[in-house]
Amino acid sequence: MRRKKHVDEFRVNGVADRLAPYDAGTVDMPPEDVEADPELVERAATLLAVMPRNQLRDTFEHLLAPYDREKGRRAVDALIEAAFAIEDETGHIRRVA
Repeated sequence: MRRKKHVDEFRVNGVADRLAPYDAGTVDMPPEDVEADPELVERAATLLAVMPRNQLRDTFEHLLAPYDREKGRRAVDALIEAAFAIEDETGHIRRVA
């Protein structure tokens, strides 16, 4: 049985020109100085009090806001700034005594 010596190539021309009318523009990023949601910070403090010690920050943020990780990050940052929690060098969040 013989095989083909060359591979068929698939080429599409003019894609950029056809997509030009659908200019998506730029994506608006949330400002950096957005404060954490007070209710979410309160939930974070409660969760930190009842969870086993040394939870990874990523896990903690996911539990707080599974569909908006940025909100979870801001809530954890607020706990750290309020000296209610600390983050160690390995990325674990611990409650301050």
